[in-house]
Amino acid sequence: MDSDLTAEDFDWLRKLRDAADAKRDPPSVPMNIAARLGAFGLARPNAGAFTITSKGRDALLDQDMRDAEDR
Repeated sequence: MDSDLTAEDFDWLRKLRDAADAKRDPPSVPMNIAARLGAFGLARPNAGAFTITSKGRDALLDQDMRDAEDR
């Protein structure tokens, strides 16, 4: 799954996660990225905006662990 996602996709997932954690409104996600994140079940539409799913949080955790190993 993650091999089809770009660094920009993960950046947007982080923005969605940070907004949710801070209880702020989620940012407006570009449609092409929203479609890709939605197709993988990493984010879902919610009242006109996209929010991160638990699967999206798991994907971020996995990506952060891979990034740490690469350092």
